[in-house]
Amino acid sequence: MPEPNPILTFLADLTPWVAIGIAVLAIMAACKKGLAKPAISPNAPVTKPGKWAWIAVAVLWVVVMLNYFDRQLLAVLNKSMTEGPGCIEMTQAQFGIVTSAFLIVYAALSPVGGYLADRFSRSFIIMCSLVVWSIVTWMTGKSETYEELIFWRAMMGVSEAFYIPAALALITDYHRGSTRSLATGLHMSGIYAGQVMAGYGAMMAGDPCQMGWRLTFEVFGFIGVAYGLIVLFFLRDPKAEEAPATAAAEETAAPAAPQFTLGQMLKSIFTGRGMYLLLLMISFAGFANWFLLGWYPRLLQDMFDISEADAGPAATQWINIAKYISVLACAVIADRWYLRNKNARAYVPGIAFCLAGPCVLLAMIFGVEIGLAAVLALVAMQGVAQGAMDATLMPVLRSTIDERFAATGYGLLNLTSVGAGALVSWLGGMLKDAGTPLSMVLSLAGILMMLCGVILFLLPKKEA
Repeated sequence: MPEPNPILTFLADLTPWVAIGIAVLAIMAACKKGLAKPAISPNAPVTKPGKWAWIAVAVLWVVVMLNYFDRQLLAVLNKSMTEGPGCIEMTQAQFGIVTSAFLIVYAALSPVGGYLADRFSRSFIIMCSLVVWSIVTWMTGKSETYEELIFWRAMMGVSEAFYIPAALALITDYHRGSTRSLATGLHMSGIYAGQVMAGYGAMMAGDPCQMGWRLTFEVFGFIGVAYGLIVLFFLRDPKAEEAPATAAAEETAAPAAPQFTLGQMLKSIFTGRGMYLLLLMISFAGFANWFLLGWYPRLLQDMFDISEADAGPAATQWINIAKYISVLACAVIADRWYLRNKNARAYVPGIAFCLAGPCVLLAMIFGVEIGLAAVLALVAMQGVAQGAMDATLMPVLRSTIDERFAATGYGLLNLTSVGAGALVSWLGGMLKDAGTPLSMVLSLAGILMMLCGVILFLLPKKEA
């Protein structure tokens, strides 16, 4: 392999020092502004989102794109990291454990991250998450042993557990009316951009860039911490007058109450059957989504005997294009349909999952016979369903539980989804080592996706 680019190597080596500087600036800014989460009044006078509402969406789009680039890059570079020059020797089951280490920590700490985001400045929590993410991404490339790799991927779970609940709660604090699904969908579209970009990580690490998997991780660690300056100066918590009020009953938040116990919060969240149904639905959806994130590139290599460089883009590009289009289109459809039917934000992903499940089953049953292009098209329907859910899940949650506890509620959903992901990441590696086709696991996921659709239609109905 050629010598690494000295400029890229130099920039990558600056990562820890830049991270320290950004962290100091973030702490100084927090001390000046205060760490308490601003109390948002339901009677704020603004009737539509202001410029800072859309700036928040734009700034956070890049952060979530980087988060998911890193997650998907690990799966894309499976072969480079486990075989050949510069690899860390491990079985596929052990590689699954590396993924699971991240997911277990991420799942366990998601409710904690949500709880803190309901109590303290959400923008500060997001800033801290990005700094930790950058260091951990950089250290992934520096890992020399299997144990080091597991440790740093587990630490990535610490970073990302604090991001999504805080980010989605912050966005939906700003967007309280008819733009709520659209703003959420725009932010979540960054996930799919990151996953598509990661598909080309194999080309960065190998042909034609020849950076190697280590330098690829290190460079993106530097990019993340450098972007921290943008987050520091352009992301802020909404003030009371920037959180628009609405006459719709669902969108009216309870009066801000900064003092509440964890027990009171959990009791409120689990009042009624809505939260239980959402947890069941998200576990089934997570099983399918996390399997595809972790094992889809390898499944295509095994099913069609193609190279890692070909499988990476194929596995990430089409499904994430489907997610990208879906998250925006379904957000607009859900917001408009919501004006006539208050249950629309649950019905839109429900329909999508009912259609996607059979498509995935057909792809796995007849995959070799129908060919690679048809499999990619059918499995991309999972992307349509996932995009529809990502655009509407936080709005549906905020209409199901007390809005004051939205970040904590989303953290609990993340705990469940990612817990299912940790299970399927380990299961995929174990079955792969045992000689069981990965297509069998994805077939089961197709059945669970159909059940997701049914559950979404069973959520408690809202009156018009």
